[in-house]
Amino acid sequence: MADSREALFQSICETWQRTEDAIDALGAHFDKPAYDGWSVGDVIRHVTALSHDTSAHIRAMIATGEFPADDSGNQDGVDKFASLDYKMLRIELNTAHGVVWMYVQRFSDEDLAQEYSIGGNSFSLGTIISLLTQHEHQHVTEALEAAGLDDSAVVELETAHRWA
Repeated sequence: MADSREALFQSICETWQRTEDAIDALGAHFDKPAYDGWSVGDVIRHVTALSHDTSAHIRAMIATGEFPADDSGNQDGVDKFASLDYKMLRIELNTAHGVVWMYVQRFSDEDLAQEYSIGGNSFSLGTIISLLTQHEHQHVTEALEAAGLDDSAVVELETAHRWA
């Protein structure tokens, strides 16, 4: 977990920008196999679905004290965005990131220090947000590796909003 609110938010923005920029590099490789029967494109669809759910999951966690278990499975999120090509997924993900940003930026240091439960383990809100960010970063790294690309293939692109 980042040691301050500002460091956490900087980490979030850097991760999000890397993801959105990486989608363009991955676009020509979306049909390549990644892992567990998913393609490179499916990994990005999964990231997009998770981003869409993040604000609702955090709100539910704050209301109940427990991060909600997702019984629908990851494949439902992949299927939800199956019709989108890489260009549309970038737009969709940028929008989802924006919704999460509008929500989490309101958290104070005290809010981020509040403890919540995930699967019976206690974590601060800041740590949970950091873990979600790390999860996205890891999936993008896996997608790049499956596509045979490294971070040098990820170039800065013009977007509606640059996070970093």
